[in-house]
Amino acid sequence: MKLVVVNKWTYLNLLLPVVGVIKFLIYDINLFATNIANFGYHLFISILISLIGIYFFIKFNTRSRWMNPDHPED
Repeated sequence: MKLVVVNKWTYLNLLLPVVGVIKFLIYDINLFATNIANFGYHLFISILISLIGIYFFIKFNTRSRWMNPDHPED
């Protein structure tokens, strides 16, 4: 399995982890101070947003028959 970036637009998938961290820093920390009951739920959503972006970046740029059978170098 080798990571080869073939489409530069897939770098936009790496913006999702940044969005997840910004959401955590702005919204979730304020929520922790006011309503601790929903903090875990919103923290999970922030982590999920970040992991989805990383997963799609790896999936679209990995040269592997299992992850990306339509990769041009395969």
